[in-house]
Amino acid sequence: MTDKQARTHRGINTWAAVGLALLVVAAILITVGLIRGQSPPQPDAASSSESATAQNSDDPTAPAPSTSETASPAKTEPSTPTDAAADTAPDDAMDASAPTQLTIPAIDVDTSIMKLGLTDDDELEVPPLGKDAPAGWYDRSPTPGEVGPSLMVGHVDSAKDGPAVFFDLGALHRKDTLTVTRDDGSKATFSVDDVTDYGKDSFPDYQVYGNTKDPEIRLITCGGDFNEQTGHYEDNIVVTGHLISQN
Repeated sequence: MTDKQARTHRGINTWAAVGLALLVVAAILITVGLIRGQSPPQPDAASSSESATAQNSDDPTAPAPSTSETASPAKTEPSTPTDAAADTAPDDAMDASAPTQLTIPAIDVDTSIMKLGLTDDDELEVPPLGKDAPAGWYDRSPTPGEVGPSLMVGHVDSAKDGPAVFFDLGALHRKDTLTVTRDDGSKATFSVDDVTDYGKDSFPDYQVYGNTKDPEIRLITCGGDFNEQTGHYEDNIVVTGHLISQN
């Protein structure tokens, strides 16, 4: 296994500098064009946490805040989790197994999952763009059910094909559920904790990509206002959730 294929089981290992690399690419890959007159739903206040900063304030595994969230992304490799960190895995954490299918009943999503790695420029690979394009799992993040934030991204729409796989992501609410089928045949079900619209110029990379003590999931697409001049949405919608069952 090469260094590029290696990943951490605790987080996408504290994307202090690398987190924005994902964001920069996401700003391109998931913001291809608004269908005129048809905007994707946006999160409501009841679906978002009171304070994005406060969510990890009591978590000793969470990294310190970035000194500059608009700093240029660095091309650094995630470090390997320590043995001590591995020993603290909760009893409900699952063994590693790649995701193959994602279902979100509340918004009628039932999609296969493709594996996404990094390009030679250390940028996130992109799912194909098309009406039936799947969501993608970043293969250097934990697999769904393992300790840490498992990261999945998907297109919101395109001018050519209309709504894409994560078009309705902003319509999710707290306590909605989503289920990931894994390569070993097991299923990991998560409960939504938060649905938040973050401006791309103030995206909290540590908040989204940093280590967690328990198995969690992150679903990311684009949202907010559509900028006619740039041809991109101005925000990212991030859904966070925690593991509630496995079978």
